[in-house]
Amino acid sequence: MGGVFYLGFDLSTQQLKCLAIDEHRCVVGEQTVEFDKDLPQYETEKGVYHNGDVVDSPVAQWLEAFDLVLQRFVDAGHDLSKVVAISGSCQQHGSVYWTEEACELLENLQNGIGSLKDQLASTAFARPTAPNWQDHSTGKQCQEMEDSVGGPQEMARITGSRAHFRFTGPQILKIIQEEPDIYERSHVITLVSNFATSLLCGKFVPLEEADACGMNLYDIQEKKFSEPLVQLLENNRQYKVGNSLLSKLLGEPMSAGSPLRAGVISQYFVDKYGFNSNCSVFPFTGDNLATICSLPLRNNDVLISLGTSTTVLLVTDQYHPSPNYHLFIHPTIPDHYMGMICYCNGSLAREQIRDQLNVVCHDKKLGNWLSFNEAVSDDNIANDNELAIYFPLGEIVPSVPATCQRVLFENDTGEILQVVDNFNDLRHDAKNIVESQALSCRVRVSPLLTPRPGAFYTSIQINTMVKFDYDELPLTAYFERRPAHAYFVGGASKNLAIVKRFSQVLGATESNFRSENPNSCAVGGCYKAMWSYLQQSESQPTNFGMFLKERFQPTELQLVIKGDDKAWDKYNRKIVALSRLEQSLQH
Repeated sequence: MGGVFYLGFDLSTQQLKCLAIDEHRCVVGEQTVEFDKDLPQYETEKGVYHNGDVVDSPVAQWLEAFDLVLQRFVDAGHDLSKVVAISGSCQQHGSVYWTEEACELLENLQNGIGSLKDQLASTAFARPTAPNWQDHSTGKQCQEMEDSVGGPQEMARITGSRAHFRFTGPQILKIIQEEPDIYERSHVITLVSNFATSLLCGKFVPLEEADACGMNLYDIQEKKFSEPLVQLLENNRQYKVGNSLLSKLLGEPMSAGSPLRAGVISQYFVDKYGFNSNCSVFPFTGDNLATICSLPLRNNDVLISLGTSTTVLLVTDQYHPSPNYHLFIHPTIPDHYMGMICYCNGSLAREQIRDQLNVVCHDKKLGNWLSFNEAVSDDNIANDNELAIYFPLGEIVPSVPATCQRVLFENDTGEILQVVDNFNDLRHDAKNIVESQALSCRVRVSPLLTPRPGAFYTSIQINTMVKFDYDELPLTAYFERRPAHAYFVGGASKNLAIVKRFSQVLGATESNFRSENPNSCAVGGCYKAMWSYLQQSESQPTNFGMFLKERFQPTELQLVIKGDDKAWDKYNRKIVALSRLEQSLQH
């Protein structure tokens, strides 16, 4: 390890990972602590404790993990004195409850008197566990919070999301109501992200603004905590003997979009692991927010994670909130947002069709995608007037129970003509499931993209109003808004047939890429640390998207297909039909 280095942490549910990169973005070190395996004394299952709908993580486990992962770097021969900047990502929505004594304990951490756990675990925390994003125990609190502001649409307008089980606001409200003594003992409440930042700095660091958007408490447009929502929580306090909620949250968050330094690394880490005392620590952010920092995404770019479920992330300058998806302030690009849309039905739904097709084709090789991919890629399969949705699991977007529906529609108007039990053969289902999943992504990212007036090529009726979820927009809105670039990650991104068809439906105007990066959260943390550090030392600040674009090499991303207006236009005819089909399921 020569030169200077940047560390990126990823504190996820099941492990703590840390990457070191050099000034050329090459990974020069990697260490991981797997909680169940490396810290079995906590007796967690996949990093957490399950008790019905309640899911918690032991905070002391994280303390031990930080010591262990850094010790492994030292044991591997890495010179941590060459690290000039640190940042990272953490599981979103978790919350840590600190006692009044914690401030002094953090500031006086010493190498000679024990580990982080020895010095903090017994007295620094009012609650030994942190609510985890998998927790489903706050339904009552979610309803109360939405009712207090006028419903899910208004909650989404204020905070970027409707109230969700896992979000921090409902979790804090539940603790106020059900654990009042613990709440009053909590002098400081952090997210997992500023828990990690505070630990490394040896002092309490305010929330990072982008991650604060995952709380159902932060007013995104006003860029401050929402007074009505904060007051609702305050009104539920039984004792009111401790400091206010805003004081517990350490005031307003640190602004995102600029390279603000949280501090320098604590003397504890200097003495124990050999860090330079001038090593800068920049605010950690949430895991999804770090993921979009791992690729050169700029305005109007989308990232599609094709996993067991499908997740769409995008960078946008349009604040267009909806109860059916999430908007966060972008962690590194000023005046921009990250949109996030989550689907339950992804790979598992496609695999069901694949397996059925393999039976028909007498293909006994388990998990073989050959027949499925041939069907998806076959332009001779005439499905222009066919549409179907395949939801073996209840879906989030649209919000409907498990179902499978196949229809035929009028090609010129999009009106549904007939519900059918089956198409001509299962090869049609293989093609239709990929197209319908991609089309659902396309129509839901469209309102979040910057309009390009006149950018449509279809001959179908364009004055039609189209409704998806809470949006009712003219059909032209879906022709005027297209991504610039699309990036595909996740297990199914290795399937070229699926990615090509997804690309054609989404209609990126420039290019579509595949990226194989299993460490995107930690890599995003590394890049955030590097960009922040360099911005503070250079006279000409560089936009984060341009910063990465200038440094990415062509070989790092695999080009799948260039923008294709003709292929994209073909799917314009299915937008009205998809809207009609989804509305029929919701009545």
